[in-house]
Amino acid sequence: MLLFIESIRTGTGMSHVKWAIENGIDTAYITDQPLEAAKARYCGEVVDELERRGRAFQVPSTMTADVPSDLVDRIREVGGPTGIVCLLDRSVEFAAVLAERLGVPYPSPDAVRTIRDKRSARRFYSEAGVPNLRWCAPESAEELVEFAGQLDVPVVLKNSRGAGSFNVTLVRTAEEAVTAFAELSADVPFFGGGLLAEEYVRGPLYSLETLITGGRCHHLGVTDRQIGPNPAFCEVSYSFPVQVPASVEDRMRRTVETCVAALEIEQGMLHTEFAVMGDDDVVIIEINIRPPGAAIPLMMNDCLESALPEILAASALGTELPSLNQNGRASTTMTVYPPVRGKLRALHGVEEAVHAPFVAQVLPGAQIGEEVFPPVDYRGALCQIRTVADSVNLSYNAAVAAARDVWAEVE
Repeated sequence: MLLFIESIRTGTGMSHVKWAIENGIDTAYITDQPLEAAKARYCGEVVDELERRGRAFQVPSTMTADVPSDLVDRIREVGGPTGIVCLLDRSVEFAAVLAERLGVPYPSPDAVRTIRDKRSARRFYSEAGVPNLRWCAPESAEELVEFAGQLDVPVVLKNSRGAGSFNVTLVRTAEEAVTAFAELSADVPFFGGGLLAEEYVRGPLYSLETLITGGRCHHLGVTDRQIGPNPAFCEVSYSFPVQVPASVEDRMRRTVETCVAALEIEQGMLHTEFAVMGDDDVVIIEINIRPPGAAIPLMMNDCLESALPEILAASALGTELPSLNQNGRASTTMTVYPPVRGKLRALHGVEEAVHAPFVAQVLPGAQIGEEVFPPVDYRGALCQIRTVADSVNLSYNAAVAAARDVWAEVE
């Protein structure tokens, strides 16, 4: 049985689960949310079939390491090969503990805990000898101000267990440091982490998408990303696969492989983000012990010879891997935000975007009556536009052109 733990609110949604069911794999879905939440996501109609088969498992929480014994027993009763795919940062520790109790391949709980908290991850990067940033874990606004004063660049303040660019902000002055510390501290109890301050780097951002099977790294490609305006760090577009200088990609690969060996990961997938500082100079922003999020998996489906869920399923279940080669195409996803904050009253131009050249899909964002706002984090968007073309430049420009058609009335 292939176990999917949680799904992504935006972009990919339940599409991995749908692929598995449609391809004859005994599939289950584990969540701590009402099933209606999954049904509302992309490909969420598959939840009805999961319920019919008795394969929708609801648990008290996937945000902890407390795996219910009855869940373990129900999975063991099914028997046969078992694999786990977790798509959500907040649930990777739950997935690791479940895998350990079932005796199936997955990154260990220790590996997940090391990387899940960005403070312990920063310590690990230094111990592993990979390129790292200067950082501190401020316990007070005064400590943050002192750290910022020691650097000759601004500081990025974030929650150490956050995701999706949520509560990540640029701090440029002592006044901003005091304000940001107070605002982000208010959300610390929800995430269960603490605050992390890192030096701000200005290089372009990329991620390396890596499958791990039998302890071997298979690098599937590089994704770029464009970031919205300061002081937020909202990712507004992505393209896959992109070309970077061979020396840069080699440094990325060696960094990931060093971390995989140090963490003793035998099976799983990593989404590792880097800032590129020069022709052979990269610094690690963060490792995510999960497949990429947002619409990146859909873009990978467009551009690999095998669908990403097929690749994930084969790796998790220990069957022969399908082709991991790229197919020569390129894909971009552009997230469209309104210029002003307000409640969405009407959305225009979506049909025009759907029929624009090279557009493969327009994924819905906010619903009428919900709050929308300019790019701050993954929330508040109007829609996402995915394009596919024979070059990255063409796919990106097609997404930009299609996005110009979409506009909103807000109140």
